[in-house]
This record gives sequence, structure tokens and C-alpha cells, in this order.
Amino acid sequence: MKSLKTNSQKTSGHVFGVRNRLYKQFLEKLDKKLQSYFDEHKDFICCKAGCSACCEKGDYPISQLELEYLMQGFISLDNETKIKVQENIKSMVKGGKCPFLISSLCSVYPYRPIICRVHGLVYLYKEGSVKVPYCVNYGKNYSNVFENNEITINPVLENLDTTEILKEFNFGEIRNLFDWLNSK
Repeated sequence: MKSLKTNSQKTSGHVFGVRNRLYKQFLEKLDKKLQSYFDEHKDFICCKAGCSACCEKGDYPISQLELEYLMQGFISLDNETKIKVQENIKSMVKGGKCPFLISSLCSVYPYRPIICRVHGLVYLYKEGSVKVPYCVNYGKNYSNVFENNEITINPVLENLDTTEILKEFNFGEIRNLFDWLNSK
């Protein structure tokens, strides 16, 4: 039997499709801008494929919009990888490893949230403070210009936090990835 959509379902699906398309276009522009920041700071950044320290332990705050996009990435995975992610979700602990990390690589990299896209950069934060990636304490990003809890170079002169970056969108609530994936 064919399923029929109500007018509200058609409208909501259309709105989601439009918002998703706009978000995807937005991410393309954002990624170009972020790449310029990474290029500008390349002498201080050690990030590369397989370096997953930032994904091994964290809170991963993401918006509802980002979660929806992330789930599109999950849906596009092959069945074997989906099963691994689902197993990771079942054993996930708050503040622990990201469930999308498989063999030290992000299984949904093109769909990753803002926090993952900007991680690794030093940037201006609230009230003029500077946000530094925690891996600086492990001899990684910016460790060669980090002294006495201060960065000795100019940070990216833009607040790259999720709420600031997504302010033009109705991005919904921001919650920890653990809370999103474990809510009933």
C-alpha cells in the first residue's frame, strides 16, 4: 500500500530540504574560509588524517541542525560501518570517544559538525579571550608558540564557536552529542 503524505508532512519535508541545501552551501563557504585560516596557521598546526586525539575525549556540543546533517552522513555509510557506529553509540560515555570515529578516522567527515571543522585553530572567543585547542598541552597544535598559558602569535580574529558561526540559521538547541544520541 502506498503511503500518502499529509500537507504538513510535505511542508516539513520541503522546509527541511531547503534548509539542508542552504546549510550545505553555507558549509562549502565556511570550509573555504576555514581552510584559509588553517593555511595561515600551518606552521603551528599538526592535524592530519589519523591524528584523532581531539575525537578520543570530548563533549562535542552540536546543534539540532548539525545533528540532522550528521545523521544524513550516517545514513550514507555502508552497512558494516553503520553497525560499528551503532556499537560505539551503545558503549559511548559522556566526555568519551566520538562514536563516528572508526579506525582513527571520521566516518562522516564531510558531514562533521562545526566544532570538528574549527578544532585545531586558535581563535578569539567571548569577551576577547582566546580559545586554544587542548592538544597544545600534548605538544601538538600551537605548542611551539604557547608559553605560560598564553599564545604568542595572533589568533584567528573571529569567534568560531558554533553559536556564532550558525547565527544566521534557526539551528535549534545545542546539546552534547552524547545527550542527543542517548535521549529517548
